[in-house]
Amino acid sequence: MKVLQYGVIATLQLCLLLIDIIINTGSEHFRSSELHLLVMYIVQDVALVLALIILFLVFFNTYVFKAGLVALLIRKFVATIVVTLIYLALCLALHVWAMKLRWGKDKTFYIWDAGKDGYLILYVCQRAGSVLYYFFYKRTTLRLGDPNYYKDSAWLREHVN
Repeated sequence: MKVLQYGVIATLQLCLLLIDIIINTGSEHFRSSELHLLVMYIVQDVALVLALIILFLVFFNTYVFKAGLVALLIRKFVATIVVTLIYLALCLALHVWAMKLRWGKDKTFYIWDAGKDGYLILYVCQRAGSVLYYFFYKRTTLRLGDPNYYKDSAWLREHVN
């Protein structure tokens, strides 16, 4: 992969992470407007799906993948794939539950009232999962900039044997 091409893709991936961070930190400020909150949740979920698609497209662009060594790529990046999928599931569950609790309620409704312990647990798990997602996704983005993934090399032959 050319340096310029990698730079553009890495910047796009990091922008998607930034979108996710902004929505995670700012979504509670829009709790009085259900429509704005719904749009933010949709943008966050779409950004996560796009991040996963871009990650796989970068995988497909590597020499390792083109040489048919998909198992090597999966072994190297399985944590990122699993964490991203779990985080996407946590986000979807949290967003659906939050909208179900908030939709149609008056503006003084407070979602953290007693009786919503399950929601609180899901909220904490999603926020903790976001930290893992940011770490693994950014690490993978930077690791995929290694030229060894894009050419035949002694490193690749060493991992094949």
